[in-house]
Amino acid sequence: MKTVELSELMLRMATHIVCHTLVDYQELLADERLSVAHAFLQRVTSTHLCNHMLTTEGISYEYNGQSFELPEEYKTMTLTRTAYEHLAMFYFLFERPKTDAERDAVWKYWQISSKKNLLDGIDDEEQVDEEQVVVIEEIEKMRQEILASPVATGCRQKLDEWTRIGNTAGNGCIMFTKKRDHYDVRRISYSQACRFLFHSEVMLQLYRYLSMHCHPVYDGLRQYQEQPATTQDGDNLSLYFSCIILARLCRLFLNLLPDGTAIFGNEFSKQERSLFNSLIANS
Repeated sequence: MKTVELSELMLRMATHIVCHTLVDYQELLADERLSVAHAFLQRVTSTHLCNHMLTTEGISYEYNGQSFELPEEYKTMTLTRTAYEHLAMFYFLFERPKTDAERDAVWKYWQISSKKNLLDGIDDEEQVDEEQVVVIEEIEKMRQEILASPVATGCRQKLDEWTRIGNTAGNGCIMFTKKRDHYDVRRISYSQACRFLFHSEVMLQLYRYLSMHCHPVYDGLRQYQEQPATTQDGDNLSLYFSCIILARLCRLFLNLLPDGTAIFGNEFSKQERSLFNSLIANS
């Protein structure tokens, strides 16, 4: 199956999960965490749709009344990178934690990091407006709840430092490990998360290729400038990687639903379900 056809299948499957959840699991969406998890899936599905359309329709400039189609084999890289970061955060929020205490602490750490972005890097001594005072109070409440949790046993100093007002929000998420009765915690960046998500060396190389073309680094920009005028059919690596990311996120989301694995029912053929499973297994 060509990458574009695979992408169309993944869009149909992801859309089915999104809509099926809205119709048949509406009551469960009253839970904040499941609602946020569903938002993750919707955003990655729409991001992949943009990736698909950009791949199939291309980009063109117009100059003096003449259209110039861009031979841009890297045009969807930033979209795929966005989808990857959502998958990584989803994994560490919903899949990786082993206990309710870990899950709660990781959830609150994520919220603290998100809320810190609203403070524009202020520290404790600076004057803040009323809205920022509310944000600071919310952060402090969650900080104290994390530090009072069993997961702080053995790593309280790290958690205290990382969540403190004035310290820059971390890039990525946190992960707990437990030895005997004590926890340790580490911060996982998006680049480090790749090794937790993918176990194929090919996938790791594909991720490095993706990163090189999403950041302003020398080698990536040289390749961008020297890219061929035409690309071979089937060379849509970015779209293929996006298909894998969407498939993985669909599987992780289905793990949160009662009987989630049966959600496809008779809507998709045995071959289509097999393709879906192979995307996950081969990554």
